[in-house]
Amino acid sequence: MIKKALFLSLLLVIFSFLLKGISSQHPVPLKKPLGLFPKTIDGFRFQRANQMPPEVEKALGVDDYIMWDYCHQRKCVSLYIGFFEEQQEGAMIHSPKHCMPGGGWLPVEDKIITLKTSKGPIKINRFLLQKGGEKLLVYYWYQGRGRIVADEYRDRLYLLFDRLFKRRSDGALVRLITNYEPGAEELLQEFTKALLPVLNDFLP
Repeated sequence: MIKKALFLSLLLVIFSFLLKGISSQHPVPLKKPLGLFPKTIDGFRFQRANQMPPEVEKALGVDDYIMWDYCHQRKCVSLYIGFFEEQQEGAMIHSPKHCMPGGGWLPVEDKIITLKTSKGPIKINRFLLQKGGEKLLVYYWYQGRGRIVADEYRDRLYLLFDRLFKRRSDGALVRLITNYEPGAEELLQEFTKALLPVLNDFLP
């Protein structure tokens, strides 16, 4: 695992040097603004919209985002989608592994799982956080330019290739959070499967 990370990091450095001379990439907008996201997704109903503090939104450099809560039979899922028309230094997708732990929340489990969908299997991240007796279950993945990717290094490699050959670097982080209690795993899997076809209507 360590050797793989070092190899991928080396590739990232090499491609970063290659990209220094490339400036002709173009921003790619959403198919539709995220504010038009449906308020009902396969039985999950919109409950509330949350917002980042202005300073956090500015620091992230995100072009469009939603942080909406959906609920079904008294169980709720917090959905975050953050979209970048063009990723560059100071305005790039950040892994939840680095920004979510804090405020007393500590990582307990971190792995990639395979989820079977109607369009075939996809790999996504499963992240478990704990604070005292509370636990949060998190699913997240990187989506854009025709791909769903779980591994952060692989996503960066695809980003570099697409900047080189497609002249585009748009992308989104999709993250789901729910309280870790009986039925939580099934809840997030069900919501993920219902969410995927909706995302295709918004993400380029």
